[in-house]
Amino acid sequence: MSNFYSGQNGRLLIDGTTAAKVTSWSFSSSMSPLATTSLEDTDQTFINGIRSMTGSARLYYYDDGSTNSASTLIRKLIKTRSGSDPGKAAQSENTTLKLQVVEGTTVKDVEMEVLLTSASMNMAVGEVLSAEVAFQVNGAPKGLSL
Repeated sequence: MSNFYSGQNGRLLIDGTTAAKVTSWSFSSSMSPLATTSLEDTDQTFINGIRSMTGSARLYYYDDGSTNSASTLIRKLIKTRSGSDPGKAAQSENTTLKLQVVEGTTVKDVEMEVLLTSASMNMAVGEVLSAEVAFQVNGAPKGLSL
Protein backbone atom coordinates (compact mmCIF):
# COMPACT_ATOMS: atom_id res chain seq x y z
CA MET A 1 0.00 0.00 0.00
CA SER A 2 1.31 3.46 -0.92
CA ASN A 3 1.16 6.40 1.46
CA PHE A 4 1.51 10.13 1.04
CA TYR A 5 2.35 12.23 4.08
CA SER A 6 1.29 15.77 4.89
CA GLY A 7 2.14 18.37 7.50
CA GLN A 8 -0.30 16.86 9.96
CA ASN A 9 1.91 13.74 10.01
CA GLY A 10 4.90 15.78 11.22
CA ARG A 11 6.17 16.12 14.76
CA LEU A 12 9.21 17.73 16.38
CA LEU A 13 10.86 16.66 19.63
CA ILE A 14 13.19 18.98 21.55
CA ASP A 15 15.53 17.08 23.87
CA GLY A 16 13.03 14.19 23.92
CA THR A 17 9.93 16.32 24.61
CA THR A 18 7.27 16.70 21.91
CA ALA A 19 7.07 20.34 20.82
CA ALA A 20 3.64 21.98 20.92
CA LYS A 21 2.17 23.71 17.87
CA VAL A 22 4.86 23.17 15.23
CA THR A 23 3.85 24.53 11.84
CA SER A 24 6.81 23.24 9.84
CA TRP A 25 10.27 21.72 9.97
CA SER A 26 12.84 21.06 7.29
CA PHE A 27 16.38 19.84 6.87
CA SER A 28 18.88 19.64 4.06
CA SER A 29 21.97 17.50 3.70
CA SER A 30 24.81 18.20 1.30
CA MET A 31 28.20 16.75 0.50
CA SER A 32 31.25 18.48 -0.98
CA PRO A 33 33.13 16.09 -3.26
CA LEU A 34 36.92 16.04 -3.04
CA ALA A 35 38.91 16.06 -6.27
CA THR A 36 41.32 13.14 -6.76
CA THR A 37 42.56 14.25 -10.15
CA SER A 38 46.32 13.99 -10.69
CA LEU A 39 48.61 15.49 -13.34
CA GLU A 40 48.42 12.60 -15.83
CA ASP A 41 44.57 12.39 -15.73
CA THR A 42 42.51 13.69 -18.64
CA ASP A 43 39.23 13.92 -16.70
CA GLN A 44 38.37 14.99 -13.20
CA THR A 45 37.70 12.29 -10.62
CA PHE A 46 36.18 12.65 -7.16
CA ILE A 47 35.56 10.87 -3.89
CA ASN A 48 32.88 11.58 -1.32
CA GLY A 49 33.91 14.46 0.89
CA ILE A 50 32.58 16.23 3.96
CA ARG A 51 28.82 16.13 4.60
CA SER A 52 26.86 18.85 6.37
CA MET A 53 23.24 19.27 7.40
CA THR A 54 21.21 22.37 8.18
CA GLY A 55 17.55 22.93 8.87
CA SER A 56 14.82 25.10 10.29
CA ALA A 57 11.56 24.89 12.19
CA ARG A 58 8.62 27.22 12.72
CA LEU A 59 6.58 27.03 15.90
CA TYR A 60 3.68 29.02 17.26
CA TYR A 61 4.50 30.86 20.46
CA TYR A 62 2.04 28.66 22.34
CA ASP A 63 1.97 28.90 26.13
CA ASP A 64 -0.29 26.53 28.06
CA GLY A 65 1.29 27.36 31.42
CA SER A 66 3.57 24.33 31.48
CA THR A 67 5.23 24.37 28.07
CA ASN A 68 6.25 26.85 25.41
CA SER A 69 8.41 25.08 22.83
CA ALA A 70 9.22 28.26 20.89
CA SER A 71 10.54 29.89 24.06
CA THR A 72 12.54 26.75 24.91
CA LEU A 73 14.41 26.90 21.59
CA ILE A 74 14.91 30.67 21.61
CA ARG A 75 16.40 30.52 25.12
CA LYS A 76 18.96 27.94 23.95
CA LEU A 77 20.39 30.50 21.51
CA ILE A 78 19.71 33.91 23.06
CA LYS A 79 21.29 34.55 26.47
CA THR A 80 21.04 37.64 28.66
CA ARG A 81 24.12 39.53 29.78
CA SER A 82 25.90 38.66 32.98
CA GLY A 83 26.08 41.67 35.29
CA SER A 84 26.77 45.11 33.87
CA ASP A 85 29.14 44.07 31.06
CA PRO A 86 27.13 44.10 27.80
CA GLY A 87 29.66 41.80 26.13
CA LYS A 88 29.38 38.93 28.62
CA ALA A 89 26.63 36.32 28.50
CA ALA A 90 26.37 32.56 28.87
CA GLN A 91 27.25 30.35 25.90
CA SER A 92 24.44 29.17 23.64
CA GLU A 93 23.36 25.57 24.25
CA ASN A 94 23.33 22.62 21.87
CA THR A 95 20.09 20.69 21.71
CA THR A 96 18.83 17.41 20.30
CA LEU A 97 16.04 17.58 17.75
CA LYS A 98 14.07 14.66 16.41
CA LEU A 99 12.11 15.38 13.23
CA GLN A 100 9.36 12.81 12.78
CA VAL A 101 6.76 11.60 10.30
CA VAL A 102 4.04 9.74 12.23
CA GLU A 103 1.18 7.63 10.91
CA GLY A 104 -0.61 5.52 13.48
CA THR A 105 2.05 3.48 15.26
CA THR A 106 4.60 3.92 12.45
CA VAL A 107 7.24 6.57 13.17
CA LYS A 108 9.96 7.59 10.72
CA ASP A 109 12.50 10.09 12.00
CA VAL A 110 15.91 11.68 11.98
CA GLU A 111 17.53 12.55 15.31
CA MET A 112 20.39 15.03 15.46
CA GLU A 113 22.41 17.20 17.82
CA VAL A 114 22.14 20.77 16.61
CA LEU A 115 23.55 24.22 17.20
CA LEU A 116 20.90 26.89 16.76
CA THR A 117 22.21 29.50 14.31
CA SER A 118 19.31 31.96 14.25
CA ALA A 119 16.00 32.66 15.92
CA SER A 120 13.33 35.14 14.93
CA MET A 121 9.91 36.09 16.25
CA ASN A 122 7.15 37.07 13.84
CA MET A 123 4.19 39.19 14.96
CA ALA A 124 1.65 40.56 12.48
CA VAL A 125 -1.97 41.71 12.56
CA GLY A 126 -4.27 38.77 11.87
CA GLU A 127 -1.59 36.16 12.50
CA VAL A 128 -0.54 34.04 15.47
CA LEU A 129 2.78 34.96 17.10
CA SER A 130 5.39 32.51 15.86
CA ALA A 131 9.09 31.81 16.11
CA GLU A 132 11.41 30.49 13.46
CA VAL A 133 14.73 28.86 14.26
CA ALA A 134 17.53 27.70 11.99
CA PHE A 135 20.12 25.13 12.96
CA GLN A 136 23.38 23.49 11.97
CA VAL A 137 23.70 19.76 12.69
CA ASN A 138 26.75 18.90 14.80
CA GLY A 139 28.27 15.76 13.25
CA ALA A 140 26.34 12.84 11.82
CA PRO A 141 22.72 12.21 12.82
CA LYS A 142 22.22 10.12 15.97
CA GLY A 143 19.52 8.07 14.25
CA LEU A 144 17.78 7.82 10.89
CA SER A 145 14.70 5.80 9.99
CA LEU A 146 13.19 7.77 7.09
